[in-house]
Amino acid sequence: MKTYAVISDIHGNLLALLAVLKDIKSRGIDIVINLGDHLFGALEPEGVAEIIRENPMLCISGNTDREILESLGQISQKENMERVKSQLCDETIEWLRNLPQTLTVDDFFFVCHGTPESDNEYLLEKVTPHGVFVHNDEELVKKTRHIAERVILCGHSHVNRVVYLSNDKIILNPGSVGLPAYLDKGEYSFAMESNTPHAKYAIVTAESSHINIEQVLVTYDWHAASAAAKSNGSDNWAKYLLYGRMPKDLRVA
Repeated sequence: MKTYAVISDIHGNLLALLAVLKDIKSRGIDIVINLGDHLFGALEPEGVAEIIRENPMLCISGNTDREILESLGQISQKENMERVKSQLCDETIEWLRNLPQTLTVDDFFFVCHGTPESDNEYLLEKVTPHGVFVHNDEELVKKTRHIAERVILCGHSHVNRVVYLSNDKIILNPGSVGLPAYLDKGEYSFAMESNTPHAKYAIVTAESSHINIEQVLVTYDWHAASAAAKSNGSDNWAKYLLYGRMPKDLRVA
């Protein structure tokens, strides 16, 4: 029997990452799988990079990891990007360059950040003019029909979910370690909200065909994280970290 911890979307939140890794260590978990978006945000990117290098885990690239590399050598208009890049050492940049886009683990997990094809799309959720909804069973079976592994791991939305499909596959999003809510202003403005400020991850225990999944919410000093984001000029991130949802003054109509 093996036990896996699945983490995702740290977004430079060192306090949250340390709390999650402490909880993982206390449980004697065998393997840590990290779904990407490690460093970008309003907090401590290089500190997070150092801790990841010190703690063995299987990591893939997320959309903001890719965006950091794409913006090297130019000025980015993305909030926080220039501050993040200024703090990263050469070793961290090289580490980002070597991250794979997807992984398979033990012929059991298929690992992606967003979808198997894109790090910037949602696997479980669809965004509409009327809000964000989870795809139905037929849609998800079709979207993952080419994946042989039984358990599909995805992040990107920061919302912890487990969806059991009619073909016996499972899609798991562990939620976000470091950013429990955010506002996206793409084709439609929408909020992604986990509704608690906790650092989130998941535990998967697998023995033969039996799979147990536990969604874990870890307490850490989110007040300190929020204050740090505010001091770095990111008032919105400070609110996301503190509440895990959109405050009234940021809520989309």
